[in-house]
Amino acid sequence: MKILFWDIDGTLIKTAKAGLYAFAQATTELWGTAVDFDKLTTAGMTDNYIARQIIEVSSGREASRSEIDRLCRRYEELLPRELAARKGLVLPEVANILACLHERDDYKQLLLTGNSKMGAQIKLRYFALERYFDFASSAFAEQFERRGDIASNALKIVHANWGDPGQHKIYVIGDTPHDIECGKGIGAYTIGVATGRYSLEELQCLAPWWSMEVFPEPEIFATKITTSA
Repeated sequence: MKILFWDIDGTLIKTAKAGLYAFAQATTELWGTAVDFDKLTTAGMTDNYIARQIIEVSSGREASRSEIDRLCRRYEELLPRELAARKGLVLPEVANILACLHERDDYKQLLLTGNSKMGAQIKLRYFALERYFDFASSAFAEQFERRGDIASNALKIVHANWGDPGQHKIYVIGDTPHDIECGKGIGAYTIGVATGRYSLEELQCLAPWWSMEVFPEPEIFATKITTSA
């Protein structure tokens, strides 16, 4: 079986920074301060890591687990409103590829994302992509702050559901170096697409198995995966 772990932001969709606006509003409510996101690292980072940065910049001290959870939960509550207020989009060929592979029994489409499960559901439901993914078997931030830990958990999920991961071809697809690095960390085929903030050249520096400016047509995408070594 071919198991595809997809990133969300910058890979499947662009939200016009709805997530950052939701975090900004949540921070104002809970901490009474504004956030300068230019001073924070957000691309490819988990919601938990972003929340930790926000709290530590706002408070000048280390963030507690309960504070991170509280900020993330309020962010999730605000996210639907921010998505509706902005002009996000599904990236080119994404819906076509997902629909094409969804019809095939030899493919399993999952998520490996820095979003929480709730945050991922909110975003993909808004863009009508939710039906293509098995959320129960996907890998989310939840208690993790590092993408590498989420990827390790993804491998455990594969083992629990479908046996030895070595029996399957596993792919990690994303738009940042963090996606490529975490995919390599679990021995997956890595696919980098330059539809986020990183250029094709920056992604190619990580030597992914496959890299591209934008996703190709579904037939080309499926053929490339089918012919992987």
